[in-house]
Amino acid sequence: MKKVIGVTGGIASGKSNIIKLLGEMGFYTLSADLIAKELSFIGMPIYEKIKQEFGKEYLTPTGNLDRNKMANLIFSNDEARKKLNDLSHPIIRETLEKRINTADYTYIFIEVPLLYEAKFDDLCDDVICVYLPFEIQRERLALRDNLTLEEAEKRIKTQMPLSEKANLSDYVIDSSGDFSETKDQLLKILERIFAENE
Repeated sequence: MKKVIGVTGGIASGKSNIIKLLGEMGFYTLSADLIAKELSFIGMPIYEKIKQEFGKEYLTPTGNLDRNKMANLIFSNDEARKKLNDLSHPIIRETLEKRINTADYTYIFIEVPLLYEAKFDDLCDDVICVYLPFEIQRERLALRDNLTLEEAEKRIKTQMPLSEKANLSDYVIDSSGDFSETKDQLLKILERIFAENE
């Protein structure tokens, strides 16, 4: 029986490390962010919608999507963020569903940062939330994206609080320690998932 496990968390919480690790372990993984990126290339559905809704000023001189300009807009403008989510989420969901349905694997792990916000949790049998305390999350994001702590905080606050996501999820990984601790937690969760599926 096919089992779909969602992997979610907040910005810079370490969910991409978890999905990468699962891929290295041989599991079939899908990433909503990578699908969104793929569908935002010239001529692809999200690209066409963005060009139509936001205009050519969000394209580079070569016609590609200007991702930095777009990121600055959606993290500073609630209305623009909602507009982008409304146009992109149905397309991302359709692609995810198609790939889940055609994948010939028992376990499928899907990384969706806005899993609860976009109501993608109904695609999942179980959900793993990658959690870390707000202060550490803010520092990691500021460091990763070269932002001030204030800018990092503003971006984090555009998403559902991590504590809420953790409460809604079946499993929680605390990623505030080193990577080996995070990996150990993942392995224990996998054991529980496999035991339930026997």
